[in-house]
Parts: sequence; C-alpha cells; structure tokens
Amino acid sequence: MASFKKKLLKKNESVGTETTEERIYSLNDYDETFVKIKKVLWILGLRLTRNDSDRVKFWFQVFYWFEFANLLGAVILEIIELIRTVTGGSFEDIIASLGMIPCMGYLISAILKSYKICYYESMYENLINELRNMWPQGKVTEDEHVIISKALKQLNFVTTGFYWCNYALIIGCMLPCYTAIIQIAFGQDVPKILAYLYWLPFDPLQPYVFEVLIIIQSWHTILSIMGIVSGDLLFFIFVSHITTQFDLMSLRIEKLIFVPTDQQLINIYPLAIHNKHKRNDQVASTEMQNEEIREDVHQKELLDIILRHRTLIRLCADVESLFSFSLLINFINSSVIICFLSFVIVVVEKWYEFMYKTAMVTILSQTWLICWFGQKLLDSSKRLSQALYNCGWYTSSQKIKKNIQIMLFRTGKAVGVTTYGFTIICLASYTTIIKTSWSYFTLIYNSYKMNQK
Repeated sequence: MASFKKKLLKKNESVGTETTEERIYSLNDYDETFVKIKKVLWILGLRLTRNDSDRVKFWFQVFYWFEFANLLGAVILEIIELIRTVTGGSFEDIIASLGMIPCMGYLISAILKSYKICYYESMYENLINELRNMWPQGKVTEDEHVIISKALKQLNFVTTGFYWCNYALIIGCMLPCYTAIIQIAFGQDVPKILAYLYWLPFDPLQPYVFEVLIIIQSWHTILSIMGIVSGDLLFFIFVSHITTQFDLMSLRIEKLIFVPTDQQLINIYPLAIHNKHKRNDQVASTEMQNEEIREDVHQKELLDIILRHRTLIRLCADVESLFSFSLLINFINSSVIICFLSFVIVVVEKWYEFMYKTAMVTILSQTWLICWFGQKLLDSSKRLSQALYNCGWYTSSQKIKKNIQIMLFRTGKAVGVTTYGFTIICLASYTTIIKTSWSYFTLIYNSYKMNQK
C-alpha cells in the first residue's frame, strides 16, 4: 500500500511538472512560427531577418530579380498567346484558352506579393521584431496558457496545411505533362502536353525543346505558387500574433481591478472567477488595505495597457499598408479565377483530371483563410471593450473611471485590415466573393450553352 502511494505521489508530481513546463514559453516558440515561411522565401531568393554578409545579400538579390524576370516573361508570353487565340481562333479555341486566365491571375499575384516583400523588407523585419519583443516569456498563468497554446496550434495547423496544399497544387499542375513524357518514353502514342500556353516563335513540341520547356514551366509553377504562399503565410502569421496580443490584453484588463466577493458578487460570476486567479496576491491585499497605493497600481497598469494598445493599433496599420493593395488584387483575382476555374472544370477538364480541381480547392481555402484571419482580428479587438466593461471599474477611483471610459470609446472602433480601403476583410467578404464568382460563372456558362445551340 505504501509503495502504491509513493508511485501515485510521483505520478502526480510528474504531471504537475509537465503542466508547469507546458506553461513556460520562450522566444523559440515565436521563432518556430516562421520556419515554413523562411523556406518559401529562400526559394524566392528573399531573406527576412537574416544576418547575411553584403556578398550573400547581393547574390540573393540577383537570384530574386532573375526569378522576377522569369515570372514577368511568363505573364507577357501568356497574354500574347491569349490575344492571338481570341482574335484569330475558333470559338472552341477561345473556350479552351479560358484555362489560361487563372494561370495569369496566379502569376500576377505572385509577382506583386513577392515584390512587396522585397521592396518593403525593412518594414516586414520591423513588424517581426516588434511582435517578437511582445511575445510572453517564462511562466504564464493558466488562462494565458490557454490563449497562447490555442493560437499556436491553430497557426501551426493553418501554415502546415496551406504549405502542403500548395505543393499538391504544384504536383497537380505538372503531373499530366510528366505523365505524357513517361508514356512517350515507353512507346505509347499520346499527345504531348504543355502545362501553360506560351506564345513562342518556334514549334514547342519538337524533340528536346519540349522537355526543356516542361522544366522551365515547372520552375515557373513553383515560383508563382511560392510567391503567393509567401505573402499569404506572412499575413496569417502577423494577424495571428496580433490577435493573440489583443486576447492577452483583454485577459489582463479583466484582472485589472480586484473586487472582493460578497453577497452581490458571488463566486460563480465571471468577475469573481477572474479575481480568483489574480496575478499577484500581494497586489490584491495591498488594494484592500491602502486606497492611494491601489490607485497608483491601477494607474501604472492602465498606462501600460494603453501603450500596448497603441502599439498594436500601429502594427495593424503596418499590416494594412503592407498587405491592403495586394489583398485587393487578390480578392479581384479570386473572383475571376474561381469563375473561370468553375467553367473549365465543368466544360473543358475531364472528370478524371485534377489540375484545375486542385487549383479550385487551393484558391477557395486561401480566400477563406484570409477572410477568417481578418475576422479573428476584428473579434479580438472588439473583445477589449467588453473586457473593460467587465473589469470591476465601479470600485475604482474617479480618475481611473475616466481613463477607462476614454478607453471604452477608443476600443469601440474595431481594428481590422481592409482591401485598400474598399471593404474590411471578414467572413462576409468571403460570401461576397463567392456570390460574385457564381454570377460571372452563370453568365459565361449560359452564353456558352447558347452558342452550342
């Protein structure tokens, strides 16, 4: 019996130690959220927060501009081919060439997003470093642990899933071409397939030229998709960390003022529950004993919260300036791409082919994730006003009440990211994009059916 008790005590101690270790955070936890985006940026020749020598920076810049020229050349060749087909081809050729429009949309988005990162490199690095300095270190409370761990799990799930989903898109785009090459190598009589229709002054299907073009188009596919992924992953990471800071601030505000439980404030009320987990019992006892010290403690804490709130608003403004225009282009592109992908899947692509189906899944998930993170940012900023109202302000001094009232007015306006000032990014934006794409699709599809008759 005694040995059983010892084992049970050791087990409880290990569980307690494990729980305590789980609630300890360091800057490594923050840095790990950027692991995948750094891999993507390396492919593009971009180096955020890297202490490279001048020589290394120079060669990476040369590499980036070489890739930039590749993507720009691909866009020009596709536009020339599309104009040539529309002006001189048959109706069936025009319908078949509609599959080029999503490809051009991807290329344009990739060029814009990667160029933004290159041109505003210092702003991106400043945003990364400021959020890093805000990251909680050491042991945190149970409530803080719930917020941080949930945010990290969500971010890890989204970044990992989005990262590999886009690699699946790369494979889906190029698989038919390589399948055709393998079949031809084994003597089968199958037509040669190019992933994209480029205008070229020579026959692209001639021996050796065709294989070289497949390799070049494979590289263009990787660059275009990674260019889009780079901008989107950075947006997801920045918004996730800012949202986490807003949630931690809401928790901090709710625990700001200690209110003793009595017949009016019973133990099951939210304010009483928050006061059970007061960060510092010594401060709580001081508040009960000395009114002047209590007001001074509240004032300092409130000032720190106000400064943190201002910093987060400024960081949201930085996110707005870095991403708003590319998000506007992204949303316009998404409406057009979803429309034409739907048409190509229904009319052109065979049921057993997956290139455009994979692209459809990717573009729908990408657009939804952007809107979902935008909604998270709105909701977390709105929770500050609710936290201020629930913080036990009625027991504080008149001066503290006035400061809280001013903060209530400021937090009443939600903080969000817009599409270059046109609309706030939220889940309602996703509904609008889907409705717009569906309207375009039905218009084009009905026109197609009328021509078929």
